[in-house]
Amino acid sequence: MILYHPAYDAYHCSYRILSILYFIDDTSISHEMIRFIDFYYLYPHLLKRMGSLPRPLNYKKKIIDKLEDPFEITPNPRLMFYELGKTQESVLKSLEGKLFVNSDNGLIKLNIESLSERLIESFNSDEFLSCDFFKMLLESFPKVNLDGPNGFKSKSGLMEFRYG
Repeated sequence: MILYHPAYDAYHCSYRILSILYFIDDTSISHEMIRFIDFYYLYPHLLKRMGSLPRPLNYKKKIIDKLEDPFEITPNPRLMFYELGKTQESVLKSLEGKLFVNSDNGLIKLNIESLSERLIESFNSDEFLSCDFFKMLLESFPKVNLDGPNGFKSKSGLMEFRYG
């Protein structure tokens, strides 16, 4: 039996990252933050497993509580985040090499003029990209503090965090 999951598909990862960068309000986003947004794009139900949400996400609890659990069993989220990071790194390097994105001092910025009209049409017609959950990812996540004991790294348990 062959199972497919978009987490292991570099082309799907490219689409996700480009769509995130296309719809994000900020002109650039931190490398770490795009990793978190992409992870929860794939595994939205894992937000419900967090004991307490960081402040900007607390206000979106109704959206998070409505998320359905997947049919499949979700293994260790920290391991999945680590493995997904390998695909994300490879895709970001490829996108940068093809001039779709610029990376500078840990910030990633989309070169919007490099996107084809067909890809933009695909983004605009994608139902997931217009749902409340995706909008919440793009509006709330960039406002979340990543570091410290109350930061997103600590609360999610997906990355090491620093005190301070």
